[in-house]
Amino acid sequence: MIDRLQYSFSDLPPYDACVADTQAGLSRLLDTLRLDAVIVTSQDEFVTEYLPRRNNPRYAVSGFDGSAGCGIFLAEAVARALGVPPFVLFVDGRYHLQAERQCDPARVRVEKLGLNVSIWPALADWLVARADRIKRVGYDGWRLSVAQRDRLLDGTRAAHLEWTSLAGREIDRAVALPGWVVERPIFELPEAMTGTSVAHNIATLNRQLAAQAHATGTATGTATDGATAFVSCAADDLGHLLNSRGYHIPNASSHLGYLFVIGEQVALFLPEGCDRCPVELASYPALQVIRRDFDALARFLAQFAVGRVCYGFESVNCALVDTVRRVWPHAPHVDCNPVEAMRAAKTPAALDRFREAFARSSAAIAETMRWAKAGEPGRRHSEYDLARAISDAYGARGAVALTFPSVAANGANSASAHYTAASADVALGEGELVLLDSGAYYEAGFATDCTRVVLRRTRAETVAQPWQREIYTVALKACIKGLVTHFPKDATGADVDAAVRQVCRDHGHDYGHGTGHGVGIHVHEGGVRFAPGARYGLVPNAVVSVEPGIYLPGKGGVRIENIVIIRPSEQDPDKVRFENIVTVGYDWDLIDLDLLTDDERDYLRDYERLCVARGTQVTACPLL
Repeated sequence: MIDRLQYSFSDLPPYDACVADTQAGLSRLLDTLRLDAVIVTSQDEFVTEYLPRRNNPRYAVSGFDGSAGCGIFLAEAVARALGVPPFVLFVDGRYHLQAERQCDPARVRVEKLGLNVSIWPALADWLVARADRIKRVGYDGWRLSVAQRDRLLDGTRAAHLEWTSLAGREIDRAVALPGWVVERPIFELPEAMTGTSVAHNIATLNRQLAAQAHATGTATGTATDGATAFVSCAADDLGHLLNSRGYHIPNASSHLGYLFVIGEQVALFLPEGCDRCPVELASYPALQVIRRDFDALARFLAQFAVGRVCYGFESVNCALVDTVRRVWPHAPHVDCNPVEAMRAAKTPAALDRFREAFARSSAAIAETMRWAKAGEPGRRHSEYDLARAISDAYGARGAVALTFPSVAANGANSASAHYTAASADVALGEGELVLLDSGAYYEAGFATDCTRVVLRRTRAETVAQPWQREIYTVALKACIKGLVTHFPKDATGADVDAAVRQVCRDHGHDYGHGTGHGVGIHVHEGGVRFAPGARYGLVPNAVVSVEPGIYLPGKGGVRIENIVIIRPSEQDPDKVRFENIVTVGYDWDLIDLDLLTDDERDYLRDYERLCVARGTQVTACPLL
C-alpha cells in the first residue's frame, strides 16, 4: 500500500477491468440501440480529472488509466469494415508511451496527438473522415461537458451524424462499472486559512455576473428579465465559494455536488453517490442542501424568476444543463464562470498557506531524493519503494492526502511523462535517472507539486553519462529561464511557454506538454496556464508551475518542476516576476557546468545556498 495518508482510499478493493468483457458488453449495447459508435470518456458527472478506475469507463474499455484521454467505441461491424480495433483512444503527448504500454493493440488503437492538437477536434475529424461507415453516435450526457458536446457537434456538422444522448447510465451498466460512493463529511475551513468568507465569495460572484451581463449587453431586455442563476458542478468551484473541503475522490481535497447561486440564495445538491455525506457548513445561513431528489431540486429552482443562466461550458455536464432547461426553458445560457478567475487570484492568507505547504513538501522531497540517490548499503529499492517513501515523508510532516498518484520512475520509465505505475519489480538502477513527481495536501487543502530527478549513485565510481548530463542541464536552464525572466504584465501564458521551450529547442530538444499549469484546491487549476496557444494572462497572485522536460524514449527523461507565485516586478511596474516557493536542491552529478551561463551560475548559487539554510539540499553544490 503506497498511500497511507488520512484521506487515502487505499482500503477500497482494487478494480482491474477485463477489457474483453467490457468491450463485449458495450458491443451488445450498441447492437441494442442500433448505434454505430459511442463516445467514451474518463470523466464523471463533475468533470473530474483524476478519476478512480472503478468510476472510469474509458479505463474499463481500454485498460489505460492516464488522467486525460477519451475515445470512440465502434460497433463490431463498423470496426471490422474500417479495419481497426473496437476502441480508438485519443491521447496527448504526456501519455503516448503509457497508452501504448497499457493497451492491447488488438483491442485498442492509440491515436497519438501532437503538441498543438486538442482531443475533441481530433476525435471529430476522425469521425468525419469515416462518415460513410459511421452515422449514429451516442454519448453519456452525464460524462460529457457542454463545451465538449458543442465541439463534437460543430466538428462533425458536415457529416450529418445523428447524435444520441444516453442519460440513463447505459454505458456504465454495459461495462459493469462499479461506480463511486462516498460518505465523507463536507466541512468548512476557517476564514483565517482562506482569507475570505462565504458571504464575500457569493457577493463577489454576483458582482462579476452583473458586470459580465452589463459588458455584453444582456442585463436588460425581455429575454433576460429576472435573476441570474449560476450553476457549477466543478468541485474546486464549490470548494472556493463555500470555503469547503471533503476529500471525496482520490487526490483532491474538494467535495462533490452541484451548486446553484441565485442572488444570495445558494443550494448545494448532492446526487446519488455522495447524497449521504454530512454537511458541516454553518457560516452561510442562506445555504440549502438538497439530497438525491431531482424533483425537489427542480421545485427549489422554480421558485425563482430567472432570466439568464451562467456556467462554464467546459465544466458542467450536458445532462445537468438539460435539467436546468426544463426548469427555465426560456432563459438563455451563457458561458460565464467568474469563479475560475476568483480561484486563480489567491488571497494573501491563501498564499501564506501555499508557502507553508510547499516548505513542508520541499523538506519531504529533498529527504526522499537524497535517499533515492544514495540508497542503503546492501538493500534493493524499487519504484514502489520510492512512491511509498515520499508518501510517508509527506505524512511525517502533516500531509493528509496526495495531490495525484506519485510519478516514481526509474531509467527508461522516466521518459514517460506521466508514468504512474510505480512497480515493485523495477529496481532503482545504479547510474540510472530516477524521476519523482509528487505533491501533497495539508490542513488548508491547497495542493503542492514538484518534480526532481537524481542519478542513482550508491557507489563512488558511478558517473553520469553525457546524454544524462545534457538533458538534465538543458531542462534546468529552461526552467531557470522561466523562473528569472520578468514578463510584461500583458503577456500571455503562451509567451511564457515560448520563452522556456525555446531554451530546449536551441539545444535540439522539445517536450510534448505545456510548460505550466495553475495550482490551487486542485493540482491542475484553470485561470492560468503556460502552454502553446494559452489564452490566459499572467494573473497577479496566481500559483502556477514551471516544468520543462526532455524525454528520450527507451533511455530516460528529465522534468524539472518548480511552483511560482506571479508577483509585481519591483524593477519595472509594467512587468511581473515569479516567486519560486519550491526549495529542493538539484543533483550536481547531472549538471554540466560548461553549459551554464554566468547568470545561471549566480542564480543556482543563491538557490542552493537557500536550500542549505533550509536543510533541503540534495547534493553538494560546487559553486558554494
